[in-house]
Amino acid sequence: MNSIWNKNISLFTNRFPQLAQLLLPAISSFSEASIVFSDIAPAKNGSVTASENSLRLHSAYNPEREAQSAVSSAVAGNENCCAIVFAGFGLGYAVKEACSFSDKKLVVIEPDAAHFLSALFLVDWSDVFSFPNIVLAVGCTPEQAISLINANGILKSSFVSVKAQTVHAQPYFDALFALIERNRHKEKINNATTKKFARRWNLNCLKNAGTVALLDGISVFKEKAGNLPFTVIAAGPSLSQIIPYAAEIQRRTVTVCVDTSLRAMLSAGVQPDFIIITDPQYWAYRHIAGLESPSSVLITSCDVYPASFRFKGRKTVCCSSQLPLGKYFERHCGEKGDLGAGGSVASCAWNFAHFCGAQTVFTAGLDLSFPKKQTHIRGSSFEQNVHSCSARLFPAETLSMPLLFSGNAEPALDYAGNKVQTDQRMKMFAWWFESRLAECPETKTYSLSPAGLRIPGIVLSSVSELLCLPVIEREKSSFFAEAEKNTLSQAALQKAELSFQNADRLLKERLSGIPLSDFETVRRIADSL
Repeated sequence: MNSIWNKNISLFTNRFPQLAQLLLPAISSFSEASIVFSDIAPAKNGSVTASENSLRLHSAYNPEREAQSAVSSAVAGNENCCAIVFAGFGLGYAVKEACSFSDKKLVVIEPDAAHFLSALFLVDWSDVFSFPNIVLAVGCTPEQAISLINANGILKSSFVSVKAQTVHAQPYFDALFALIERNRHKEKINNATTKKFARRWNLNCLKNAGTVALLDGISVFKEKAGNLPFTVIAAGPSLSQIIPYAAEIQRRTVTVCVDTSLRAMLSAGVQPDFIIITDPQYWAYRHIAGLESPSSVLITSCDVYPASFRFKGRKTVCCSSQLPLGKYFERHCGEKGDLGAGGSVASCAWNFAHFCGAQTVFTAGLDLSFPKKQTHIRGSSFEQNVHSCSARLFPAETLSMPLLFSGNAEPALDYAGNKVQTDQRMKMFAWWFESRLAECPETKTYSLSPAGLRIPGIVLSSVSELLCLPVIEREKSSFFAEAEKNTLSQAALQKAELSFQNADRLLKERLSGIPLSDFETVRRIADSL
C-alpha cells in the first residue's frame, strides 16, 4: 500500500471510527487493483487525474483551480449558505477546496464505498479529515442523505455536483436530486406561509403559552403503546366507505382522528381516542368549534387558535411547538414531546402513533387525491360549510371547484393501479409520508382504501382485514392508565407556572415595540433568551 493510502486510512479511522468499522471489510480487502477509476495520470500541474466511463473526472490542467471555481460559484450563488453539500466528488478536490470555508458545514455524499476508498488511495485527504464540521455520508440511502441535508436547512445549503462524478450511481443520485427538489419546494412554501401568517402564529403563542405550561405533554404517551395497532383517520372522500365500521375499528385499534374528520366520526356515534389539531389558523379551529367528545384526548400545540383549548374532551395534551416563541416558552416551562415539522395534520397523527411506539398503523381517508372528483368525506366540517354558503345560483359544486384545480391538478395512480386526480399540494404531503416511512421501517403502515394516491411504503389493506384483529378495549384502558402515571404533579405545576410568569415578563420586555409580523426579528429575540 502507498503512503497516501496509509495516511488517509489512519486519519479516517481516528476521525470517523464508527463509519470506518462499517467499512472495515472493504478497507481490509482494498488494494491498488480495487481502484474503480481508469486513465490515472498526472495533470499538467502535476496533480493526479482520472476518468470513469470514458468521462474525465477533473481538469487535465489544474484540478485544484477547477474545484476552487466550482465551490466558490456554488457558495456565491446562495447568500444564506451555511453548508456545502457534495453529491459525488471524484477524487475529492472540491471537498478539499471547501475546507477553506471554515464557517461552513460540509456534507459529503457517496453511495459506493469503493469510489470513496479509491479517492483515498490517490489523493491526500488530510485537510478534509481535520476539518471541524464535516459529515461523511458513505453508503447511506437517499432518504438518510436528505435528512443530513435538512439538518442544515436545504435553502441554506449550496450544492456541488459534477455529472462525470455521479454517473457511476445515476439512479441513486437521480433519487437524491428528486428529494432535494421536493424539499426545496416544500421549504419555499413554508417560508412564504411563515411570512404571510407570522403575526397570527406569534399572537397565538403569546395567548396560549400560560395555558400550555400547565398541561401535560404528549410525552406521557411516549413508547407506551406496546403492540397496540393505531388507525389514523383523515377526511378524504374514501372515509365514507369506512365510517360505517368506525365503531368496530375503535374497538380494535387506537384511533387518532384529524380535526377535519371529527364531525363525521361523531355523526357516526364514535368518539375517537385522540383528536389532533396543529394548524394555527382560525379556519382549522372551525372544524372542532361547537363539538365535544368527552372520551377523546385532544392533542394540540402552543400555536393553535386560542379557542381550541375550550374544546370539551377527556383531557388536552400538547406537542412541542415548531415556532420560535413556542420553543422559547418550552425551554423555560418544560418540553412537551416533538411530533416534527412538515407534512399535514395527518402526518402529525402518524407521527404521534410512531411516537407512542406503534408498530402497526392503518390509515383511513388518507386519499391525498380527489377520487370521483370529491374533496372531502360527506359530513365533514368543510362540506357542511360549503353547503351552508351555497345558493340556487351558487351551488356547492361551484364552491368546491377551486380545490380541484387551484393546485396544478394532475393524474396519478391509486393503490389499485387506476388513475386518480391529485395536485402538487397533495403530492407534497405524499412525499412527506414516503420519506418518513423510509426513515421508520419498524412501523408498518397500511391504507384501508384502494382509491387514495399510492404512497410508496404504505401497503394496501382492507377494513375486513382490520376487523379480524382482536378487540383491545382492556389493553387501551391500560395504555391510558399507564400514561396517567406520568402526568404533572402539583409541585411541577407550580414550578411551571412560576417559570412561565418569569419567561413571559422577560419576553414582553424584549418584544416591546417589535411588530409580531416581523418573524425573523421575533425569532432572533426568542432564540437569544
